[in-house]
Amino acid sequence: MRYELEADYLPLWKAAQTYQDKRNDKGHAFIVTAYASFIAARENCAATVVIPAAILHDIGWSAVSLEDRMSIFRSDTPKEQKMQARVVHQEQGVLLAKELLEKVQYDTALIPVILEIISQHDSRKGFISNNEGAMRDADKLWRYDEYGFMSDYLNGTGAIADQIKVLEQYIDTEHFFCFESSRQLAKDLLVKLKAKYLP
Repeated sequence: MRYELEADYLPLWKAAQTYQDKRNDKGHAFIVTAYASFIAARENCAATVVIPAAILHDIGWSAVSLEDRMSIFRSDTPKEQKMQARVVHQEQGVLLAKELLEKVQYDTALIPVILEIISQHDSRKGFISNNEGAMRDADKLWRYDEYGFMSDYLNGTGAIADQIKVLEQYIDTEHFFCFESSRQLAKDLLVKLKAKYLP
């Protein structure tokens, strides 16, 4: 997917650079932001909320130890430990995102809405708004995008076929995707992954 960040968001992007992609997932923030922009336009969501949330959603990992932030990829890590790491990165992400949004003088009326999305983007069940759904769908589409899939696969354990099977199981899970169009895009991306990586 070709994507060029709009000039209005460049100050925030530059301010967040130091804190992004801290799980051996270089390009994660950019790819999620690209999908977020695409979904926001397609589903008539507020780009002014969705795009900043996408840019900042994972900056909290920068405040989590390397061991804890990488533990979520290991199959032997207990679910409770994985969730604790996710909660900490959300909490730290809110604090840091608030600081960066204020630093670039982002619209103060939108800051609480953006922070609410970041606050539970990996732990909330269901969706509180279409804007939140657009950002969270974009974050999940990273896993189905070939670049994101290979990044996660190389960080984790297990065979590539097993990783693809897990993604296939998630697609139709209730409340996994907010938008049916995101679900269909994930299915299309999965077809390409299967064609390339499965015998």
